[in-house]
Amino acid sequence: MNYFHAHIYFSSTDLTYAQALKGHAVSTNLFSEIKLHESAVGPHPTGMLELHFNQANYEPVITWIESQRADRSVLVHQDTGDDVKDHTNGIRWLGQNLTLNFDFFEQIKSRPELRVHQ
Repeated sequence: MNYFHAHIYFSSTDLTYAQALKGHAVSTNLFSEIKLHESAVGPHPTGMLELHFNQANYEPVITWIESQRADRSVLVHQDTGDDVKDHTNGIRWLGQNLTLNFDFFEQIKSRPELRVHQ
């Protein structure tokens, strides 16, 4: 089975929105893991709600995200364990594309403790 991540990005002034969205995400039972990052972490440029889900839920998740994101940017990608590939090949943006910090992937080669997912 294939697994995916969705990253719903938000500004520092949208934290209340993100907290409410996290609660709503929990109630959908679409996600295997839900994490709220209040500020930029890893290669991601801003705070985000990180959602993990499986391929069987892909279309329902996209539909749910589209109904919730308003004008916020969302990155959706497969989780293969290859961070660079996962954040470049076959990605899907909903809303405006944001710039990721790809230098982060070089940093974790020598400092694996920096990885967002251990």
